[in-house]
Amino acid sequence: MSVLPIADFLAGALLTLLLPVALLIALVVWYYMVSSRVPDTADGPETSATPAAANPGPTVPETLPPDPQA
Repeated sequence: MSVLPIADFLAGALLTLLLPVALLIALVVWYYMVSSRVPDTADGPETSATPAAANPGPTVPETLPPDPQA
């Protein structure tokens, strides 16, 4: 127990107030730093090149029945 009983109360009150505020400030700084590194992707891709066609694989010849004559 300290010499002044009010000192324990004040130390506890300061810790109760300052620790959450410090944590909030740290989270805001972290969020700002992380969000500033993320590129803006809302505008879409920067290049206008069309994507390459998908490779369908080897072609297999089909034998179809002849068309019916009308």
